[in-house]
Amino acid sequence: MPEDLLLSPEESLYQQIIQRVTEKVPEVRYIDLDLGQLENYELRPPVSWPCLLIDLDESRYSDTGNKLYQVVELAITFRIGLVKYTDSNNLTPTNIRPNALKYFRLENKLFMALHGWEPEGFGPLTRFGAGTEKRDDDIRVRVVRYQLCYTDMTAAPQSTKVARPTPTINKG
Repeated sequence: MPEDLLLSPEESLYQQIIQRVTEKVPEVRYIDLDLGQLENYELRPPVSWPCLLIDLDESRYSDTGNKLYQVVELAITFRIGLVKYTDSNNLTPTNIRPNALKYFRLENKLFMALHGWEPEGFGPLTRFGAGTEKRDDDIRVRVVRYQLCYTDMTAAPQSTKVARPTPTINKG
């Protein structure tokens, strides 16, 4: 079986997200699946800043009329991680304060790149929630959740089309 037929919808989506973010939000220096990089570390997390960690974390499936196809509603969690560079309080000089608020701009730029975007084979991404993680370190993490729908047809038998020869008529 050709390798591209083994590609799962989730793998395809993840690859397309990486490409989209890399092109549209080059400020993001590290993109990966969320495997706990910001939780399980001794000296510092094994990422570059700012980072974007992705989790294709919640799926709901429903059958269509054809039992081999399913409609999938997929929730995607994006964790945007930055380290605190400066303070954002009222005593911080106004020319320095924007450095502490870069995460707002980065989150908005990601929103502009992802919200409404339709990866090939999928419906459009729609943002439906966001929040800030409470942490004990100097890492600022914004958690933004999106959803999309698609039809999973990977259980359907694969068929190969064979070219039919063009008939020739002998007029003899």
